[in-house]
Amino acid sequence: MNHNKSLYKDYEYAIMQEIEANDKVTQRELSRNMGVSLGTVNVLMNKMVREGLIKMTQVSQKQVLYMLTPFGMMAKAKKTVNYLKAHYKAIDMSKQMIKVFLRGLSEQYQQIYVYIQDKEIREVIELAFYELNREDILIDYVLIDTIDKMNLDRNEEVALIYLKTDLVEEYIRLSKEVFCYNLLDYL
Repeated sequence: MNHNKSLYKDYEYAIMQEIEANDKVTQRELSRNMGVSLGTVNVLMNKMVREGLIKMTQVSQKQVLYMLTPFGMMAKAKKTVNYLKAHYKAIDMSKQMIKVFLRGLSEQYQQIYVYIQDKEIREVIELAFYELNREDILIDYVLIDTIDKMNLDRNEEVALIYLKTDLVEEYIRLSKEVFCYNLLDYL
């Protein structure tokens, strides 16, 4: 039952966002944009009207206008804040786990390469390195865009942090002097 309630809330937010952007949006358009049935949109919209989140005005027999009420605007703002808080907390928890992982690697390897193409994940890793450096845990790391940018001429063991991709897997099979760590295994 609680699972359904959270689904309603997500759909309610989507409906509020659509109505705020376009008061002439139809239930059929909402259904198509949200990827749910027309009946689901109709039930949700009637519920939201009863709760005072939106106001429905019949303009003609075929046209209805929707408007967020002041209460609906406040509810939408509150949902936005809750969404941001929950996601920030999840990202921060992941960053903390990455810091623990990096701290451990820094004790084993003189050089750490990071091959992660996903921009957002790469930014979280960079922030983790930055915070560790501020804590006086200095780590020699290099962010690389391609595997061939690794400098393996040095006589030291190096670590490679990556997200699983076919390209990286192929390289792992070829190189024995690189110790590879799939980041997903440590989150």
